[in-house]
Amino acid sequence: MKDVPVDRLMSTDLTTIERGAAAAEAAEKMRETGVSSILVVEPDGALAGLITATDFVALVRDNDPKDRTPVEAFMTTDVVTVGREDTVAELAEPTAHGYTHLPVTDGDGRPIGMVSTTDLTAHLSKAR
Repeated sequence: MKDVPVDRLMSTDLTTIERGAAAAEAAEKMRETGVSSILVVEPDGALAGLITATDFVALVRDNDPKDRTPVEAFMTTDVVTVGREDTVAELAEPTAHGYTHLPVTDGDGRPIGMVSTTDLTAHLSKAR
């Protein structure tokens, strides 16, 4: 169970937005797709950052939600990522430190999937 690779758990239907987009656009994309996180990517597709629903709470608290704040002003830039061959056991450390969304990247730093604590919980509940 612990040696199951991440690519068996990850979602591959990713919601992304390019760096420079407005926060309102990112929020609308998240609302339309029903996801709780969005990947911010460079024009070449490389991962630049991550925005979660929690980040939006802070943004709205500190700003007018209709302003043109760019996503890079509040995205997480020191994103913890995992590789598709990493195992469930290797997810223990980042999730223990409070990371709930872990982008799965290829060798070039481009996102190819997302694994969340919800995915991990679902996998562990099926394994019992």
